Amino acid sequence: MLNRYPDVITKILIIDLDVHQGNGNAKLFQGRDDVLTFSMHCKENYFSQREESDLDIELPEDCADGTYLQTLQFWLKKIFLENKFDLVFYQAGVDILGEDRLGRMSLTKAGVQRRNNLVYKFVKESEAGLVITMGGGYPRNDWDPIIDAHSDVYLGAHQFLSRVSDGDNIA
Repeated sequence: MLNRYPDVITKILIIDLDVHQGNGNAKLFQGRDDVLTFSMHCKENYFSQREESDLDIELPEDCADGTYLQTLQFWLKKIFLENKFDLVFYQAGVDILGEDRLGRMSLTKAGVQRRNNLVYKFVKESEAGLVITMGGGYPRNDWDPIIDAHSDVYLGAHQFLSRVSDGDNIA
């Protein structure tokens, strides 16, 4: 995007909210001033080599809705106040769900939906473009919570962005 549309896209933010560190993005974009990598992940859940993102926020194992959402809101506000982005990539991992087999976090479905809305609101207020990518989600036995959470990411984006574009209050 930076190479193809240099007059339009000059700075990109990657918000990686998968339960595992966004080490691939951290490595790929290390040292670049035109890409900011932000990973918020479980401190106790590294499955591969840790890399250094521009902003790595480690959360405790069994982290629940309150701590997760307050932390995300704090860092999104800080990023918003200190930067301007043309495009945001949102890695919307659902392996933060308490029902996830590998995630080691304890968010509820409502907590994940609130997380998504915080990101959508941030992007809208930033006046940036948005690309959403799926991430993580490992069922124990029942696939329904994982599939529902993945569906909620995209349905929630559509509902949120449609509501905003219709002029509704987003508060």
